[in-house]
Amino acid sequence: MAGTFDSSDHEESFTSPSNPAGRSKTPTNPDSRFDVEESREAALRKELEGVRKINEVIEGVIGTLERAKGNMGTVSKTVDNASTLLNTWTRILSQTEHNQRLLLNPEWKGATQDLLDMENEALRKQQEAERRAAEAERRREEARKKAEEDERKRAAGTASSTSRGVGRG
Repeated sequence: MAGTFDSSDHEESFTSPSNPAGRSKTPTNPDSRFDVEESREAALRKELEGVRKINEVIEGVIGTLERAKGNMGTVSKTVDNASTLLNTWTRILSQTEHNQRLLLNPEWKGATQDLLDMENEALRKQQEAERRAAEAERRREEARKKAEEDERKRAAGTASSTSRGVGRG
């Protein structure tokens, strides 16, 4: 298999792909070396200019994003203010609806009557509490009297049984 390659194939496999004509990379005269350096520097300058333009574009994008961030802050504050106003308006409408229901209710006697009703209700609750307290006190007194009576009966029962027992003996 090694004999199937001829010498021209062998030489072509080691030639540089960037040098298709087979010319040497070293220039034959000093002017062409200067031209190579100059074209290399020109290519580098062109690449540097491209990088600078990309940097300018990126800086522009960053500036736009910062302005957008500031605008989003403004939008957020505006939304918060609108939400506060909407909540206030909702409370006003709710109170208005309540007032309208009161005014249109034929059984409503006015705010003065409402105050009197609340005072009467408070007085009724206070009287009920006092009645419950008095009832509880009466029950405690009855229980105490019953306990005293039971104690007297026990004491009287013990005294009579001891006196009966003595008299028999």
